[in-house]
Amino acid sequence: MSETAVNLARANLYRYLSVAVLPPDAARFALLADDRFREAVSAAVCWIAEDESFHPPRVGPAELAPSALDPADLFPEGDDLASSYAAVFGHAISKDCPPYENEYCPSRDITYLSHRMADISGFYRAFGLDRSPADRERPDHLSYLAEFMQIVIARQLYAEEQGLNDECVVVCREVQRRFFDEHLGWWLPAFGLQLEQRAAPAFGFYVAVARFVRGLAAAERAVLDLAPSNDVPDVQVDSFESEEGCFECGLGGEEGSPADADSVFSPAGCS
Repeated sequence: MSETAVNLARANLYRYLSVAVLPPDAARFALLADDRFREAVSAAVCWIAEDESFHPPRVGPAELAPSALDPADLFPEGDDLASSYAAVFGHAISKDCPPYENEYCPSRDITYLSHRMADISGFYRAFGLDRSPADRERPDHLSYLAEFMQIVIARQLYAEEQGLNDECVVVCREVQRRFFDEHLGWWLPAFGLQLEQRAAPAFGFYVAVARFVRGLAAAERAVLDLAPSNDVPDVQVDSFESEEGCFECGLGGEEGSPADADSVFSPAGCS
């Protein structure tokens, strides 16, 4: 299968995830309602469900086999998404299914947590992502982590399309693997499981998002050739607040390194 097609699919899936786990506003709801975006994400989900290349040899704890993924219910219908989000996640950091990496860290040592937050911020800065004074979210929010993965994948696609030196492509590949391993893969299944338990049965959209998260974690391990975690971390919500502040993730960045935010997966690219 074409690496370009795989990465276009992955970029769309991460873009979906980055929007689905934030409080819905008009722009995010418009993207989730966009027919072209829905078609791209649905095609990507169907592909990873059917293609064994996305299926790891072993499904890890709390992961979902990618073959069980279904695009049904991945897109909300109606205008009550804001109330559903509040019911599932609450108005502060959820004690049941927080979408923050640090809330799953076994160690609650403030120095350790600060170092992890600084490491995340270092990845962002390396790709030209700057602080946003208006945005108060922490850098370890799943939306930011997912959007960062989308950005790196998009940068790789751009480098390949423009015929840039091989080092650019290699760096993007290595960053994806390392970032997923260190800041996503180990806690995503736990978050997905907690979210599914919290959202079921009343909030079908977030149940679908939860299952998507668990399946995506397994599929990404297959693509990136990573082993599963050995256990499922518990939620450890406390009052930790990072000194690193907040970031605004976007496909803009350092001058001269654009990325195509509108690239979509097409089944024709599978050949």
